[in-house]
Amino acid sequence: LLTLSERQGLSVSGLMMQNELALRSKEQIDAGFARIWQVMATGIERGMNTEGVLPGPLNVPRRAVALRRLLVSSDNLSRDPMNVIDWINMFALAVSEENAAGGRVVTAPTNGACGIIPAVLAYYDKFRRPVNANSIARYLLSAGAIGMLYKMNASISGAEVGCQGEVGVARSVAAAGLRGLLGGRPGR
Repeated sequence: LLTLSERQGLSVSGLMMQNELALRSKEQIDAGFARIWQVMATGIERGMNTEGVLPGPLNVPRRAVALRRLLVSSDNLSRDPMNVIDWINMFALAVSEENAAGGRVVTAPTNGACGIIPAVLAYYDKFRRPVNANSIARYLLSAGAIGMLYKMNASISGAEVGCQGEVGVARSVAAAGLRGLLGGRPGR
């Protein structure tokens, strides 16, 4: 992947876009990514605004709503530079709770770790700059490239590598997406 990126003089997302363009138009690609981001963003929105108990016999209360209220209302938290981590956690928790409730989520990379990739893009959208078609594509293409490497050379499955392995994959995939948004270049 790095060799191809360097040889072509492209970022990882640029290389992945060229691959996608061999199969579909830019408009089709952007529309597909917009649908993916819409499902992710809707899952965050629903999860952080839905109160109650998750389905099932364990009576697990939803927690994203309370965390969101705390983040929005606390002056002390808003002055803490690490506050952004709490927001990312809340975004991820919101999507995970939507998944647990049978809501619609994007399996990225798996349902068990479905909150991490949307949470990092939501962080960028809320705290860096609003996302647009270009930034959504760069994020998902960069993340997808690393996800494909895992799928081809290791595993993304919690059944095979355990839940922590599954979450570790999601974290590194999301980090690759964020790196792509922040202008990271191959090999650095």
